[in-house]
Amino acid sequence: MQKKYINLSLKLKLFYPVLIALSVAITVFAILIIGVSRNSIYKVAENDMQLQVKTIKKMFERERQLKLKKVETDLKVANHLFYEKKFEISDKKIEIVATNQFSLEKYNTSVKRFILNGKQIYLSNDFPNQSFKLFGGTTTIFQKIDSGYLRISTNVLKDDGSVAVGTYIPNSSIVAKTINNNETYYGRAFVVNDWYITAYEPIIYKNELVGALYVGGKEKDIEKLEKVLESLKLAKTGFPFVFDSEFNLIMQPRQNINLIKDTSLMNKIAVQKQFNGVFFSEENNTEYIIASDYYEEFDIYIATAVPSKELTHTSVKTIIINTIIIGFILLALITILILSTTSRRVYRLLNAIKLSNVKLKSTKEALKQSEENFETIFQSSSDEIFVSDMQANIIEANNQATELLGYTHEELLQMNFLDLKPLKQAEQFLLNRETIMTKGSHMFDSEYITKSGEIVPVEINSRVIEFNGERVILSISRNLLKRKEMERKVLSAVIQTEEKERERFSKDMHDGIGPLLSTVKLYVNELGTSDIGETEKVEFVNQVNKMLDDAVASIREISNNLMPRAIHEYGIIKALDAFCKKVNQTGKIHVEFDSVGIEATLDKNVQLILFRVISELLTNTIKHARAENAHVKLHKSDDSISLIFTDDGIGFNSKDVMENKNTGIGLKSIVSRIKSINGSIEIISKEGEGFKIIIEI
Repeated sequence: MQKKYINLSLKLKLFYPVLIALSVAITVFAILIIGVSRNSIYKVAENDMQLQVKTIKKMFERERQLKLKKVETDLKVANHLFYEKKFEISDKKIEIVATNQFSLEKYNTSVKRFILNGKQIYLSNDFPNQSFKLFGGTTTIFQKIDSGYLRISTNVLKDDGSVAVGTYIPNSSIVAKTINNNETYYGRAFVVNDWYITAYEPIIYKNELVGALYVGGKEKDIEKLEKVLESLKLAKTGFPFVFDSEFNLIMQPRQNINLIKDTSLMNKIAVQKQFNGVFFSEENNTEYIIASDYYEEFDIYIATAVPSKELTHTSVKTIIINTIIIGFILLALITILILSTTSRRVYRLLNAIKLSNVKLKSTKEALKQSEENFETIFQSSSDEIFVSDMQANIIEANNQATELLGYTHEELLQMNFLDLKPLKQAEQFLLNRETIMTKGSHMFDSEYITKSGEIVPVEINSRVIEFNGERVILSISRNLLKRKEMERKVLSAVIQTEEKERERFSKDMHDGIGPLLSTVKLYVNELGTSDIGETEKVEFVNQVNKMLDDAVASIREISNNLMPRAIHEYGIIKALDAFCKKVNQTGKIHVEFDSVGIEATLDKNVQLILFRVISELLTNTIKHARAENAHVKLHKSDDSISLIFTDDGIGFNSKDVMENKNTGIGLKSIVSRIKSINGSIEIISKEGEGFKIIIEI
């Protein structure tokens, strides 16, 4: 009996907290329901609907901003792709049926052939296809005709699915007017059969406007926006819808089709722009609460609708009664359940919950520690770390990346890897990404362009990994500026040490020859006395001549080869001028030397390296090039020095020579010397086309 009493007492003790909690919850809920009036329900619904309209409008605004930013970037890439190829216009003409994209009127016209890289542009899909691989969207090359701008190469499609080659933008269009003013057009434009966010820039050939280059994407990503729109809920049967100024439904729900077909509602919204109020639909005999707004950039109207009866169908009294009934039923069920459950089972359940909580807490702490460790390693790395998806969109970056590039973390997460690359590397970037996705990993040298426009050389190691359940590319890049600076300092130190050693050696040799000359003087003095015979005089003369010949030869060879004295005494210009004249006197080649702005106060180390480089280039030309003429041009601007060396010799394959370990020692020595003073080199040579090297310091 006592045991049953204890069990009952335990059950009641377990029940008390539940009873109190349920009683408090039911009481508070009933008070809140009673306090809510019909007007407040309407007000809340109206505010929610207006907020929903603003949310949808923000979606369209964001869509427009993103597309405008994208077409600006895409136009830069398309411009680079177009002008890196050889473009020309043939006098030969072709007959084309031109169709006005607005009126669909047609007429026959003849136009000159546009040629890109030796291939006719008209009807060719090469350029649009290449552009699509780089950035997606649509691309078009226009040719100027009397009536406007004719599409001769495009991936824009007509309603029947065929490409829109042969259609043209008439001169009355704002796009055509902008291009005719030799200006670039950014914004909304009608393209064949739909509205697009576009960018058009003029194509100039021999100072004449001959056409236009276009990139763009559809103004509204309907499928994407419809999915978002369907996820927006208001009450049980409330719904949003969007239509344009011609009362064409752009986005609509599957239900309530009768309401949004009611043109009187659309007309009312269009007249007032921002209509908020009650509307009675005769189509389905229902009263609705309407909230709407107008988005001028897309020329569309955004609206939401909720049936009024849904908000007022249940009276306050009914809501209260139902709430109390449900509360008591729930209370009774829980009471029966608790009283019918043994204390042992309750204890087991509590112990199991406690044990589960301990394990869960331990797991959470371990997971948290692991995440903190990873975050610490990720953010503390001295290298730049990026995570990007397969479309090269950046989805994560560490602190070192933001510090190097000058962007905030949020800005980087809105960017594509292409945004960080100079235009000249766009094509190579795509090839590298393809290699990474094919092989799983790839290491290569590349460049970043920072927010301030600075070019930073980097070494990138990328591999494909799993991240949050998706395949992504992890890229770890290492800034090469510091490493190259260190290499430059080391090499510069080696060169300076080498030159100092040569100078010391030259001086020592010079001093060593001094005693020899003193001996010669003694012999000469003896020759002036009358105490020696003729035989001794002849012997003295022979000895003097021999010693003088040896001394002169040694001095010339050692001093001039190891340390050009003209540089120290007169500067590099006079030294080079004398050197070129000396080469010309051989008759083997004619060397022309030009210099502008080079001063004798220029750093001696730089002067010496430039002298060595030019002498090495001339030596190589004489030995290997079979050239008749060479030209050395040395110029200095405000903050840089440029050296251009050319010859008209037989030329060579510069890539093969530089990659071959057994050849090109002289060229590799030149590259090493120039890099030691932070210079850059471009070698241009083909077999049979001479040689050219451009050096910038």
